[in-house]
Amino acid sequence: MIASSLNPITIGHKRPSADQIKIVGGSGYDLRQPIPVKYHDVRERFLNARKNFWTPNEIPMGEDKLQWNTGALTEAEEWLFKTNISYLTAGDNLVPDNLVNAIFQHITANEMRQYLRWVMAEEANHVESYLFILESFGLDEKGQGKIYNLYQDLPDLVKKVNWNLDFTNNVVNCDAPIGSLEAVRALLEDLISYYVFEYMFFPLGFAQIFALARKGKLRNTAQQYSYIWRDEVQHADNGAWLIRQIAREYPDIWDAKMQDKALALINEGLKLEVAHAHAVMPDGGILGLSVQTYIEYAKFVADNACRNLGLKPLFGIKTHPMPWISEYELNHETNFFEGRVREYQTGSQLNWD
Repeated sequence: MIASSLNPITIGHKRPSADQIKIVGGSGYDLRQPIPVKYHDVRERFLNARKNFWTPNEIPMGEDKLQWNTGALTEAEEWLFKTNISYLTAGDNLVPDNLVNAIFQHITANEMRQYLRWVMAEEANHVESYLFILESFGLDEKGQGKIYNLYQDLPDLVKKVNWNLDFTNNVVNCDAPIGSLEAVRALLEDLISYYVFEYMFFPLGFAQIFALARKGKLRNTAQQYSYIWRDEVQHADNGAWLIRQIAREYPDIWDAKMQDKALALINEGLKLEVAHAHAVMPDGGILGLSVQTYIEYAKFVADNACRNLGLKPLFGIKTHPMPWISEYELNHETNFFEGRVREYQTGSQLNWD
């Protein structure tokens, strides 16, 4: 068993050398030692994330409150928003549970443990953002509760949530010693599902609200989501890095069978997303976003997820189906409160895609 933050200090466990440190399965050294830093990319990721810290109340919500309370959204758009924020709230609560209950106990590099602590704080901030959005609309606790519980009434969304829980529980309930090949295999599968969550499920969910914002609807909410997306990009990058690093440190595990498993998990994630899309856009989409285009975008993202893990893409989608998404990326610091208005106000100016 590796040392964890709950273990007492063991006599003889001294500050490690860089050669001793492993990303998972390291032993015989004190995990509380912040030096030496072996994985400098991880350290930089933490420092960059800290510089990008934000809070939801920095974004004014007056325009969205007015739209919400004056019926500016169509019935289909309101359904899409409600199911969207319901699922994302559940998802952002799941991620830190997975990190603290399953992933964190395996990590034996201090700089990664430090960054994952920050990731958990960011996920808490995301949940606070969803709370802030609904509170700003003037919804009381009962009204908010109906929206947050909505995903539980949709079997396809429940299945998507439970999919991630299966892998988390496989790690928690694994009887093999931490650091053993069997335990690392279970961890890798969980990390791949975590990566699908961060790289696919979250950004695809944000795209639904960005599609509304293109029409001038819920633009304040889209601003909140843009900041969340910037965080999630870093989380996803870190997840992919973790998978690749474990593959380097345990080359016998990252064999053809495990790579096939990774492809299968990404494909499973895509199928879950397709079912989700039909559940939240039951009439074929909303004006400005068709279900078919959304699914093509999901396949495009899935292909990129494969490439990021050094795997052959599953679908061969070479052209970005929704290139306008880049307008909502915060690749650098901007004054987002002065972001340009997307002038797509009337049906005559909008096609499905």
